[in-house]
Amino acid sequence: MENLSQEQITEKAIIYSALMLHDDEIKVTSEKIQNVLKSANIQFESYMVDMYVRFFENNEIGNLISSGGSVGTVTTETVTADKEEEKEPEPEPEPESESESDDDMFGGGLFD
Repeated sequence: MENLSQEQITEKAIIYSALMLHDDEIKVTSEKIQNVLKSANIQFESYMVDMYVRFFENNEIGNLISSGGSVGTVTTETVTADKEEEKEPEPEPEPESESESDDDMFGGGLFD
């Protein structure tokens, strides 16, 4: 682990913490992961823990294990995309009624 950056060490520690909690059938939460990291003296930023917890909420850990982790990776783009999906879709514009056709708007048709 000498060649790993502090961020990479933190990422691995978060993932291992989530796996430990999952193995003990404990719900993975930010608070529980932070407690594991603190007891292991791992330096971390809380936003990183939150980012991974959000990923694990959207992707069942058991499924990630059985799929070999091929579901994807966690990035800020992943979390942003998840937040965008949660927003309610904008209502579709209502179709124009027949009385508001182009002919009516301009005073009649071309050949009237």
